[in-house]
Amino acid sequence: MTNENDATTEKWRAKIDPQQAAALARNTEIVASVGGPGETIAEIRTQADAARVIWNEGGPALAVQQDLSAPGPFRDVPLRLYNPSDGANMPVFIYLHGGGFKLGNQLSNDRQMRELAQSWGGAVISCDYVHAPEHMFPDPVIEVATIVEWLAGNGRDLGLNSDAMVIGGASAGASVAFGVAFEMRDRGSDLIKGVVSIYGVVDDAMDTASMRELGGGDFILQSAYVGQVYSDYVADADRNDPRAFAAKGDFAGLPPAFIAAAELDPIRDDSLTLAERMSAAGHPHRLKVYPGVMHTFFVQSNVIDQGKECIGDIADFLNETLGAP
Repeated sequence: MTNENDATTEKWRAKIDPQQAAALARNTEIVASVGGPGETIAEIRTQADAARVIWNEGGPALAVQQDLSAPGPFRDVPLRLYNPSDGANMPVFIYLHGGGFKLGNQLSNDRQMRELAQSWGGAVISCDYVHAPEHMFPDPVIEVATIVEWLAGNGRDLGLNSDAMVIGGASAGASVAFGVAFEMRDRGSDLIKGVVSIYGVVDDAMDTASMRELGGGDFILQSAYVGQVYSDYVADADRNDPRAFAAKGDFAGLPPAFIAAAELDPIRDDSLTLAERMSAAGHPHRLKVYPGVMHTFFVQSNVIDQGKECIGDIADFLNETLGAP
């Protein structure tokens, strides 16, 4: 007899978009082709990067695709600049990759950044940040805040308008992006004009409806894994610090936000909670839940239409927030 949990899982499985199902199957093939997921943290990082190279194949070519580095508090930080033109004074979107605070780099979403820059018409800076376990909260936030200030002083030399910057990211990168927005606000800076969260780590709630119904392992993220990711990142730091979990913050003085969530994501309800709290505070934001897709749908924009749609929605938010390039 099918128990209640099985029935719930089947209900959600029935909602899986066929393109999402195909992307899962393709990812399994890609991971196998690069030698499996790996075991040590070094192997896991290497294999994940190799898989992303395959996912990033194709897509538009841009006038400017330039690898850079900028001085940070812990190291020289790798960046990649994407610009659809070689014009001056371009508004800029600073993007931070996902990867559970442990994986990924500035090239993780190479294809999506090219697609976004082309769709929007402005410049994109994809920025790496230090990872756990070598660096835990708040180190990534402090590092990227330093890069924001560096761009403010040096962006003009790169053809950028440092008075028109939005920051955002996917998953763990969204946590860091919101953390930077809070950090800059608390420093009295208005450099950040908007924040984008793509299925972001914005709360540490483990007993939400989405976690209970989707966190059993059939929808990419498992609840035990999610809990471990949070613990590994914040360690002994204050979990009520909004630079780690944005939903816990006071939004006064923060710029407007675009919050994207995946319907079939165990951490979906954290984005909904953030939006609800922003609504209660009268803070400007937009929430969109993409149906039938899971955590990581954005990185599979070459095969999932909702990934393309999300890129277009971010471009619209950037136009609304910074003006057309």
